[in-house]
Amino acid sequence: MTITIAYSENQSETWLLERTYHARLRNGEELSVPDLTRAMKQITSFYIPLSTWQEISQAEAHAAYQHGIPVLLYGESLWEHPRGASEPWGASRNMRTIIFGDAVLQPESVSGTDYAVRYLDVHRGNFSNASWRAWFASDSATIFDGSNLSTITFFSPCFQFPYTTHYTVIAADGQIHEYADRAEARQGFEAFLPQEGDHGNSAQTAVFPQLCYYHEVTCPGGVYRIEFFGPRMDEPGYQVGGAAEKEREIILL
Repeated sequence: MTITIAYSENQSETWLLERTYHARLRNGEELSVPDLTRAMKQITSFYIPLSTWQEISQAEAHAAYQHGIPVLLYGESLWEHPRGASEPWGASRNMRTIIFGDAVLQPESVSGTDYAVRYLDVHRGNFSNASWRAWFASDSATIFDGSNLSTITFFSPCFQFPYTTHYTVIAADGQIHEYADRAEARQGFEAFLPQEGDHGNSAQTAVFPQLCYYHEVTCPGGVYRIEFFGPRMDEPGYQVGGAAEKEREIILL
């Protein structure tokens, strides 16, 4: 059976650098890009450099996971606060109006939807956002044990671009030190001291070291860096030089 890829390689690269996530269902519809992207970015311990996904069955997801292919699980949970339910003490609505005025008052939410995601990868590890941990099981064995998972949708990546993950500290003098993992980087960060910066006037400011975690992803258009903790963590992915340039700028420990 021929499986049609939901998105193109070019789309996958573009959206990867834009830091948005896209997932297509079997019926041709797509998940909300803003909601899915927000849920994926709520995974704080790891950044997933796979931007495009397509729905698969639970059996296909189990087989893919066993063969080392990453799998994404997605679920929605509706919540509702009954009107008149007890709330923690606080200023009444009338009092808030007196304090803040009518202009800043927003309708109180009584219902909504939590978007839950869990990423499974036998090589990189398993990661989930807070909504998943609150509403769904996190044990991979439980997920694939034949339980009724009608509320969960399974996805596989459309394209996987090769990538490496780096944990670095940018010292106050600008030198970059690379470490094996997050824990070592934090230890290294604590060992570096701030330095006084001279800006050519009497006022001096302290320059502090910075932690920087990032992926280097090899795409058809080049090698790109995507920071998930560091000075450019909120920016799009950006292109970097080759291996020679990298060796010049990094001091290996």
